Amino acid sequence: MKLQGLEAEAVWDNRPTGRLLIVDDDAFLRATLKEQFLAEGFTEIFEAASLIETFREIDGCNPDLIILDIRLPDGNGIEICRKLRERGFAKPIIMLTGQNAEQDIISSLEAGANDYVIKPMRLGELLARVKSQLWQHKASDTARFSIGGLIFLPANKLLKSEDESRKVILTEKESTILKYLYRAHPNSVAKEELLAEVWGFQNGLSTHTVETHIYRLRQKVKRLTKKSIILTSGQGYSLSSVP
Repeated sequence: MKLQGLEAEAVWDNRPTGRLLIVDDDAFLRATLKEQFLAEGFTEIFEAASLIETFREIDGCNPDLIILDIRLPDGNGIEICRKLRERGFAKPIIMLTGQNAEQDIISSLEAGANDYVIKPMRLGELLARVKSQLWQHKASDTARFSIGGLIFLPANKLLKSEDESRKVILTEKESTILKYLYRAHPNSVAKEELLAEVWGFQNGLSTHTVETHIYRLRQKVKRLTKKSIILTSGQGYSLSSVP
């Protein structure tokens, strides 16, 4: 994003929240982390103290990110990470490792972990890494986004109904517009900003180009739902709802 100053800060602070699963056999640490995440605005935080509890919680709460300790009383966090990836869990996993545990770090990353934090950890660092991983996953072209009851697959330039009975193919520009609006939600994006980000600084283009593409995108959405998912907000646009 080519944003500066307060505008850039507003979008950055609006990074996504999500369901968190904290896996560690230290009850005090879990309570401390939960308290910290609650203070930061996370509302769905789940806990597990063992391998068995971990898989039970994953099936029950479907977490958006897992904080996973390497040492558990009944299993190894690295093996848990590997098994989760084999089962198709594609969301971020952050490993908690001990000091001077270079091999554990390497093994964790090879098993599919997205990141790691060394114990004793600094809460600010862990929080920053959690938010960063959630944002990266949300913005990833390989992710499935839910927008106003529809499913958006950026990598395939595909928008479809939740029951997958109806679908429409988007153009490159339409897909890029939808991604940009998704990342900015719930903020609106000015037409000039969309023009600069989607088309670059091409000569001879005006915001009418944006308006035309938004109109076509809305027409495609109408084939899937009666809801208006792209709203006009002042001199720009925003999405009506994002989980």
